Amino acid sequence: MANGSLTCIAKAVLAGVAAVAVQLTAAQAQSAPRIPAIHIIYMGGDDCPPCRAWRREELPKLEATAGFKRIKFTYVVKVIRSAVPPAFFMPSEVRPYKAKLDTANNGITGSPQTAILVDGKVFDYYFGTRSAEELEKMIAAIEDGTPYPFQQCVRRESQGRCEVRG
Repeated sequence: MANGSLTCIAKAVLAGVAAVAVQLTAAQAQSAPRIPAIHIIYMGGDDCPPCRAWRREELPKLEATAGFKRIKFTYVVKVIRSAVPPAFFMPSEVRPYKAKLDTANNGITGSPQTAILVDGKVFDYYFGTRSAEELEKMIAAIEDGTPYPFQQCVRRESQGRCEVRG
């Protein structure tokens, strides 16, 4: 066999191996579970004692968890007397969600308020605080597709009542 024929055969084999590798990589990418994009938006201010206590005691615990490192967390300063603050008071990463937050909040004042967004949609909206441990369970449930540890609410009727469940 001529040396040129061996080179052609070797190139053909390498091309075949490369094609199989590309197909395997594409198949692996399609079968890999997609982790949802979670964004927790916590709204409260210094005029709110539970807000200050949560930021002092629970937020550092939450920040230390593995789940926190996989999500986006934004703190929005707001006074108790306000509902969702005007867009110009919001951090830039929250402004695109202003209309969705207004809908979920339904014009209700009070603090603290927390919105859990999943892939850009309101997944849960609640008033009050939850512990770092509870939030870690919430994050894990969303990521794993397991039962959420609380009743979801996507639109509030009042601070204590949900109008539309998730």
